[in-house]
This record gives sequence, structure tokens and C-alpha cells, in this order.
Amino acid sequence: MNRNSLISLKFCTFRFQILIYMKKIFFLVCLVFIQIGNSQEIKEKALLWEISGNGLGQSSYLFGTVHIACQGEVEMRPEMQKAFDKTEQLILELDMDDPQMMTKMMQAALSKDGKTVTEKIGNELAGKVDSLMNAKMGMRLAMFESLNLPTLSVQIGLLAIKCPVDLGYDMMLTTEAQNEKKEIIGLESVETQIEVLLSQPDSEAIAAISYLIENFEEAQTELDKMLSLYRNQEVQALFDYTKSTLEDPKYPQGNVEEFLDKRNKNWIPVIEKEIHSKPSFIAVGAAHLAGENGVIHLLRKAGYNLKAVK
Repeated sequence: MNRNSLISLKFCTFRFQILIYMKKIFFLVCLVFIQIGNSQEIKEKALLWEISGNGLGQSSYLFGTVHIACQGEVEMRPEMQKAFDKTEQLILELDMDDPQMMTKMMQAALSKDGKTVTEKIGNELAGKVDSLMNAKMGMRLAMFESLNLPTLSVQIGLLAIKCPVDLGYDMMLTTEAQNEKKEIIGLESVETQIEVLLSQPDSEAIAAISYLIENFEEAQTELDKMLSLYRNQEVQALFDYTKSTLEDPKYPQGNVEEFLDKRNKNWIPVIEKEIHSKPSFIAVGAAHLAGENGVIHLLRKAGYNLKAVK
């Protein structure tokens, strides 16, 4: 073998070794990313989580709520009561103790342009909404003509619950805290929540209302699925389901970043400040718990230990 052939062989061998090396690096990088991705998945079936570590003198607790539920399903279970009794304050999405809260929410639900619902959605769709409301509530659309369209969309969505409804955990926990003279703190202002939840353009709200009316049985099935996931405490699946519905173009409801991610990130500094001040019972919508920007992952990322309480 001549000198040029030998050099060529060595070069080819070197390139082959580099290729093998790069493949190994690529495999390891992929493995790391897979592990990171999996570490963000919540595998435990639990709505209640203990927060400890990162300099906390006493544990605080995080609980995933549902804001409205079937009658008889909202209860202070033993593990909740035990955790609640160990804490000194209640932290909710909103300060439910604020006497101005309900007034602000009611004002935010009203149309600001002076137009009625029927004027905005048209007589044909208004007739279908009227029929559905009469069948499910025994009330006519005429009683809701002054609402803005995002609020009406939410109201129609709630009609898909097949059972007699009860207020969710927020009110139960508020009553419990008031009875025990515990301070109640809100993670965000009423104005902030209104801006996020009721900022949908009329065009999207009309599309959502139309979709609900034309696919009401499907809406009932989907809501049953969501409540089933909550009953089974499947917080990861509940987040995945919520994300998929928010991203469904057939039924405009908003987007994940505005509804969940940004709010979660804004809550973390407030939560950190309060749990270092005194042991707290934190209750937020269960869809806020899981995900890359979920409260559980963000608190872990900040250095806290979160353990499922079964």
C-alpha cells in the first residue's frame, strides 16, 4: 500500500470514528432531553401536594380545585383537613373574602357597547340559544341579553353539566378559613382574571357559542370526561385535556399561554413570599398543576420539594 493510500485509509477511519462518536453524543443528548421531558410529567394521581425544602421551616400544601362540580362531590376529605389544619392562611386564585369581588365580576359580565346578545349573534343563533336555555334552565335568553358574549359562552358551557351543580372548592375552603379566622389571600386581582378570562373577541365568542349549540351532546361528553379525570385525580391528563381543548380551532376559548402559563409564572413569586412567611394552603384550578409551566414544575424548578399526598 502506497503512502497516499495509507493516508486515505487513516482519514476514512478517523471520519468513521468521529461519526460513531457524534452518534453517541446525539444519543446521549436525546436521552437527556427525554429524561427532562419525562421529569416534567406528573405520574402521581394526586390533587394534594406537600411543599417543603428550600429553607421552609414548615410545610405548605398545594391543592388542585374544580370551580364547579356536581352536588355532593365537594367535600373536605381527611387528608385535606389534616393539611388545612397545619396551615395558617388560605391562598386562592382570587381573594374570595374581598367584599367588592362579586360586584366587579358582575360588572365585568355586562356588555359595554350597549348592544344586546341577539343584535350581536343574529336572530337564528339567538333562537337556538333561547331554546337550549329554556330546556336546560327554564329561563329565556331575554334575561341574559345584557351579557357580553364571552360570559354568555361560559354560561352555555356550564349547561353541559348533566348533574345538579354545586359551587366548587373555592367557596368551601373560603367558608372553612373564615370559620377558623384564617387570612385569605388572592394570587391575582379580579381585574387581572377578568382581563384574561373575558378578553375573547366577539368573533371568537360567536364561533364558540355556535359550536356549543350545534355540538351540545359532544360538549356534555367532553365535560363528563374532564370531571372524570378530576375525580380520578389525574392532574397530568387533566392538563393535557385542557391544553388540547384550548388549542382546538373548532371551539375558540383562548390559549394555553394566556390562560395557564403566564398566570402560573406570575403566581410563583407570590407563593414563595407567602409560604416563607407562614405555612399556607394554596388552592388553584387543577389544570394549573401539571405541564412544563405548571405550578408543580415551577416550584420544583425554584428548589422546593413537592410530594403527592394520597
